[in-house]
Amino acid sequence: MHLMPLVKSFISWIVFLVILDMPLSGQLDVRKAGREDIEASQEGFFYSIPRTGIRIDIQVKKTQRIKGPYAEFSEKYLGVSQVIMLNSTEYDIESILLSTFNEPDPSEYYFVRNAGKPKHRQPLELYLSDRGALIGLSELVKPGNDQPLDKEVSSTLFRIPEVANPSMVERIDTVLRRISVDTSMIEQKVFKKVSAAKTPEQKAKEAADFILKLDESMFNLINGYQEVSYEKGTMEYMYSQMEKLRNDYMQLFKGVTGASTETYSFTYMPQKGEDNQVVTLCRFSTGKGISDKSSSTGDLVQLIVKNLNHLAQLKPLIEDRNANNENIKGLFYCIPEDAQVSVKVGGQVKIESQYTINQLGLVTYLPSSSLSEIELYHNTGGLKHVILR
Repeated sequence: MHLMPLVKSFISWIVFLVILDMPLSGQLDVRKAGREDIEASQEGFFYSIPRTGIRIDIQVKKTQRIKGPYAEFSEKYLGVSQVIMLNSTEYDIESILLSTFNEPDPSEYYFVRNAGKPKHRQPLELYLSDRGALIGLSELVKPGNDQPLDKEVSSTLFRIPEVANPSMVERIDTVLRRISVDTSMIEQKVFKKVSAAKTPEQKAKEAADFILKLDESMFNLINGYQEVSYEKGTMEYMYSQMEKLRNDYMQLFKGVTGASTETYSFTYMPQKGEDNQVVTLCRFSTGKGISDKSSSTGDLVQLIVKNLNHLAQLKPLIEDRNANNENIKGLFYCIPEDAQVSVKVGGQVKIESQYTINQLGLVTYLPSSSLSEIELYHNTGGLKHVILR
């Protein structure tokens, strides 16, 4: 009759010893940075949850039209009326590109330490990205490289070609000298050379005559009127050189049109807790191109970020779970949210797309016990793989 209490007592001691020898399941102690209960002497490390930024690249095409020096005489000497008569510069938005990038969220840093007794602690192996974001626990994940952001700006220069055309011309004047000898009057002719500057019309006439001579030479070359029989390759080379020279001279009358590309880049970090965010990036006009947003002229270029609220039903549950558990928590991770991102110019949508924005989502924690392996998406901080024991 007295054996049963002894057996129960013996079994209780065995269970106690087994539990004592087992590793503690709740080893992780994760606290948000900034809490007063994090002491400087505690051993552990910090990790962050990433936030998402939006980059906007606006490519603007700049078209310049430069008047030729002989534009006024193009119709008179060449019969060409479609020429540039006024210097002008025009801008046009060629494309708008949207992309995202990630960086540590300064408001989402956490301190992790091994909370078990030194005798029963298990090795705690976590992987972080090169910017301090948690990637995973155990050997499921190897750290990767974050891609840097590049910016390219390209432009081209152009000008009206210079052609040989002397500015001075020699003019021969005839001077009559009357000499009186006795009762006779003798006239003597004297020829005098005088150098004078050519007028723009004289230069235009010479350039037009040269173009007409080139036209005639090119016509004779392709019709076989030349006296020498050239090989095919030689003829093609001669024709291409004359055509290039003719185009250079024609630009003196028709003017030059050239284009270059300018790229303007902007970044914006969507704010937490705001469902509809409208941000003015700059202003744009066809006459001035991109200008500062404080400018008084030009259409507004605006970025609109609209929270799609796909996590609306989950939000109260997560908030209640986070608020009601002040004990030791497991690793914090992010459940990202989707947003509709668009760019408007003068009130008209030019581009629209959907992106995952981390900081618009919800942050919660994994169980601190029975957790063996996890893997997170390094660009969002969301769960990719998890094993619970």
